[in-house]
Amino acid sequence: MKQRVFAWLLVLALLLIVVPAVADGGAEPLKIDTYWKYPGMEKSYAGGYMPVQGKSSVQFIMPLLGKTQGNTIRVVPEIPDGPFAASNLQFNVHEQTYNVTQGKENKTGKSTAYLIQFSVPLKSTFYNGTYTVVLHVSYKTPAGDPTEQTFNLQVQLTGGKTQSSGGGGGPSTVRKPVILIQNCAITPSEVSGGEQATVKVSMTNVGNYDAKNIRVALTPESESIALRGDLNARFFDALPIKGELDVDFDLSIAPGATEGAAIVAVQISYEDKYGGAYTEEGKYTIGVTQPKIEITNCEYSEIVNGGDGFTATLTVSNTGTRDAKNVVIRYAAEDDTIRHKGVEDHQTIESLKKGESTTVTFELRALPSALEGKHTFRFDCLYKDAKNGGAYENGTEYPLTVVQKASLGYDEVRLPESIVSGESFTLPVCVYNTGFSQIFNVRCALECDGLICSSAFLGNLAPQESADKTMTVFVTTLSGSQKYGETYGSVRISYEDVNGEQHTEDQSVKMTIAEPQKITDEEKAKQEKEQKEQQTLSQWWISLLVAIAIIIILIAVIVIARFARMMRMK
Repeated sequence: MKQRVFAWLLVLALLLIVVPAVADGGAEPLKIDTYWKYPGMEKSYAGGYMPVQGKSSVQFIMPLLGKTQGNTIRVVPEIPDGPFAASNLQFNVHEQTYNVTQGKENKTGKSTAYLIQFSVPLKSTFYNGTYTVVLHVSYKTPAGDPTEQTFNLQVQLTGGKTQSSGGGGGPSTVRKPVILIQNCAITPSEVSGGEQATVKVSMTNVGNYDAKNIRVALTPESESIALRGDLNARFFDALPIKGELDVDFDLSIAPGATEGAAIVAVQISYEDKYGGAYTEEGKYTIGVTQPKIEITNCEYSEIVNGGDGFTATLTVSNTGTRDAKNVVIRYAAEDDTIRHKGVEDHQTIESLKKGESTTVTFELRALPSALEGKHTFRFDCLYKDAKNGGAYENGTEYPLTVVQKASLGYDEVRLPESIVSGESFTLPVCVYNTGFSQIFNVRCALECDGLICSSAFLGNLAPQESADKTMTVFVTTLSGSQKYGETYGSVRISYEDVNGEQHTEDQSVKMTIAEPQKITDEEKAKQEKEQKEQQTLSQWWISLLVAIAIIIILIAVIVIARFARMMRMK
C-alpha cells in the first residue's frame, strides 16, 4: 500500500529539464511558457504540469514562445523503446493564439505560442520508472538562419511491472534531486504605486537524491518593480529528499507603475552529489492597480470654417482600479492656428473615483489664417493616485478639417489710351492668392472689340503665392460701321477652388483705336525732296572724307621718304 501511494506521489512530479542547443547564438531561443495553462493542461508548467498517462498512451503538451521565420517549427520526438510502442512522429507546429488560464481563480487571457501536442502509445507490458522523451525542435530564426533546440521531458510511469531487486531487464530509474516550486505567494496580491509587497517561494525536493549548492533568485521583469536590498538571490548548502524550503523576497513598487500584471521570475539552480547541474524556473504575476484616466468620448464638429469657433465636450472616465485626484485635462496642439479660447488651456477635476465619469467642455477656434486641410489637436490627462504616490499622463489626438474660402487679388490692368490700328502692344498681368486655400487653373483673358489677344494661363497658386504673365495684344478695327474710335471691354480672371467650383473676377477697360495717317501728294513730294537732299549731303561728306584720307596718305609717304634719306646719309 505504501509503495502504491509513493508511486502516485511520484506521478505528480514532472521531471523537466530544458537543454537548448541553439545553432544561432545571435537569436533568442525558444522557451517554454511556464505561466499559462493551455487547452488540455490541468496545471501550468510553473504550477506542476505533468503529462497525462492513460490506459494505453501518454499525452504530452509543451507550449513554446519565441519568433521564427514563417511562424513554423518542425518537431521530431525521440521516443525510448522501453515502455513505448514503436512510432515515427514528425510534424509541424504553427504559431497560434489560444485562450489560456492561470492560477486557482482561472484568470483568463490570450497567448500566442507554438503548442506542441502529441500522444505516444504504451506497450501492453512495461516497467514502471522514469523515462525521457527528447523533442528535437528545428526552425529558422527571423534572419533565416537554421536552428535546432532539444527539450528533454522526463515522465514517471506507473501501472506497469515493478523491477525486481535482482534485475529483470527493466529500465533503471533515474536517480537525481528534483526541486519543484510548490507555491509562490505574493502578499498583497494587488499593490499600487509606491507600495511594497513580499514574495514567498515554497520549494520541495521530490527527487531521490539530496540537492546541494542551491541558489534561489528572484528577477522582476518590469522596470516598475525593484527588489528591496542589494541581493536578488538566496543561497543554501543542501536540501534533502522530501525536504522543504521557504524563501522570502521584498519588493518595492515604483510610484508611477503602470496598471496591469507585472511579472517576476523565480530561478532555482542546484547540483547533485556528483556535480550535475539542474535548473527550475517559474513566472508569477503581481497585480499593479492604479487609477487610469481616459477621455472615453469627445464630441465636436470635425469640419469648421477658418475663423469659426467650436465646442469640444469631453467625457473623462477613471477606468482604473484606484481613485484619482488632481486630474488635469490640458489642451495642446502643434498647429498654433487651432487655439483654445480664454487664458487657461486646462481644466482641473479635484478627484475622480474608480469607475466614475464626468464631463468637461473646451471652447476652441480655428484662426482665419489656418490653412485649409487636415489638422490635429489633443487633450492630455495628468493625474495622481489617491495617495499622491505617483503622477501619470496619457493623451488622445483628434482630427479637424479646416475649410477656407478661395480668394484672389490682382493688379489693375490698364490699356494704352490710344493705339493706331495695325500696331501691337504688351499687357502685363499679375495675380495673387490672398486666401488660405489653394486655387487651380488660373487664367486671364482680354475681351475687347478691335483687340486680338490669346488668354494667359498662370497655373495653380498655393496660399499667399503670386504669378505674372505678359500678353501681346494686336490692334485691328472696330466691328461696327465706325472702324476707329473708343472701344470698351473687360479683363476676366478665372480660377477653380479645391471643390472644382469656378470663380471669375472682371475688370472693365477702354482705349481708343486711332486711324492710320494718310499721306498727300505734296507731303510725298516734300518727303522725296528731303530724301534727295539728305542723300546729296551724305555723298558730300563721303567725298570730303576720301580727300582727307588721300592727303594723310601723301604726308605719310613724304615723311617716310625723308626718314629713309637721313638714314642713308648717316
